[in-house]
Amino acid sequence: MADKILFSLEKCVKCIQTKQLLTDRDDIKIITYPHDINDWDDDQLTEAKEHNVFEDLQKTAPILWIDGEKKVGYLRIRKWLQDNK
Repeated sequence: MADKILFSLEKCVKCIQTKQLLTDRDDIKIITYPHDINDWDDDQLTEAKEHNVFEDLQKTAPILWIDGEKKVGYLRIRKWLQDNK
C-alpha cells in the first residue's frame, strides 16, 4: 500500500476544504503545520524537507504526497480523489 500524506496549513481555506473531502478516507495521513513557517518546529521542518514539500508549502497548500509523487492544490487533489476512490 502506498504511503499517502496530506500536508496542510492552519487557517488555509483550501486545506480545510480538502480535509472535508477526506472525512471517509483512513488511508491518508493528515499533517497540519502552522500557517507561518517561522512557527514550525525542527521536526516539522525536517519532515517537510524529507518529503520534498518544504519549498511548495512556502508558496501554496495543500499538498497530497503519494510515495514521492505530489498533487499540489485543492483542484488537483480533488481530481485525484475522484479518480482513485
